[in-house]
Amino acid sequence: MGFQLYRICHHAAIGFVVIVLSTFFAAGGIGENYTDNPFPNPIWLMPILVWLIGAILSFMKKTVKIGLVISFLPLLFYIVLFTIAYFI
Repeated sequence: MGFQLYRICHHAAIGFVVIVLSTFFAAGGIGENYTDNPFPNPIWLMPILVWLIGAILSFMKKTVKIGLVISFLPLLFYIVLFTIAYFI
């Protein structure tokens, strides 16, 4: 029961952060969208797909652990991205 609750909280928290950050960057950030397209940089929506694949895999019996790791990768990507941007 405890691991199932952790898994749901893990996906809810990481999913919220990944969806918010991905849509922010895909929309062009703050004031960088000079086109009429809602998402001028759609490649930034790819972390949502990676998170979704990990979430689906974590609800299958055989791939629970690998699914949790895969669903954590987009958040790790954004942490590394912000760390590099801060120190450079």
